[in-house]
Amino acid sequence: MIVKYRKSFFNDVRNIKNIKQIEEIEFLTDTANLCIMPEEIPGFKWLRQYPGQARIEIAPFRVGVEIIGNTIIFKRVILRSYFYLQFP
Repeated sequence: MIVKYRKSFFNDVRNIKNIKQIEEIEFLTDTANLCIMPEEIPGFKWLRQYPGQARIEIAPFRVGVEIIGNTIIFKRVILRSYFYLQFP
């Protein structure tokens, strides 16, 4: 898949203080680059109410992504308790 990023994704990652979680996000983006289908990414789940939008679970965080054709766009990294209030 083709991987793209939004500026808000990098701003959210910059605010994370735990190095282990940052490494998991880095592993996730590398995995997404090698996948053919988005369902191959660990923790991937489509959002039923928003077509083309999905979330990926990483410990206390959720990564909000948008799928357009063969492209995955990483948009946000938000704590689980706030994710559904701020994404999409």
